[in-house]
Amino acid sequence: MDLSLKEEIEKLKTNEIIPNIIKTIPNRQLKVKYGIRFIDMGDKLMPIAIHEKPTIEYLLKEDNSEENQYFTLILVSVDEPSKINRLEGELKQWITINIKGNNISKGDELVKYIQPLPLIGTGLHRYIFILCKQISKLDFIGEFKIPFTIENRKDWCSEDFIKKWNLTVEGINYFECEYDDSVEKLMNELIGSKEKPKQI
Repeated sequence: MDLSLKEEIEKLKTNEIIPNIIKTIPNRQLKVKYGIRFIDMGDKLMPIAIHEKPTIEYLLKEDNSEENQYFTLILVSVDEPSKINRLEGELKQWITINIKGNNISKGDELVKYIQPLPLIGTGLHRYIFILCKQISKLDFIGEFKIPFTIENRKDWCSEDFIKKWNLTVEGINYFECEYDDSVEKLMNELIGSKEKPKQI
């Protein structure tokens, strides 16, 4: 079901994403497609079905003023370890920086995509996509480039990151997810990974 931006904002408020997690109201729609299907905001998905990173679409201003604009895309798990017990901060699922215009594939992957990892018995978790506008192309000095590993992903805060780099929230989308057997398999692979984060 296609929602208007106004309807999406109301849904984000109802589901305690705005202003509880993200303070800024988005001004453009952010479309997310896993495989051949665009998700509807708030869809309930299974981790095994979203193992591969999605395709992201958003419109630029019609006056072509944003063709050379840089954006950051964030995917974050906000219910760690559960929605009723959010004591462990956020978990970085995927971050791509310095996206020129709306060509995500040409951006720099700061945090490699991993599928959701909701623990067994913790119910539904919210996973939020945040599109941000940058003031310019940024070096992100001091941040960690995170490969296929669980290291440096936990106990994070997207709002702090947004403030630190003077980013402006432009678009938001989200889905919900709960445990399936693929979570344990992926977690074991991540823990056993020899790849290490590297500071920029």
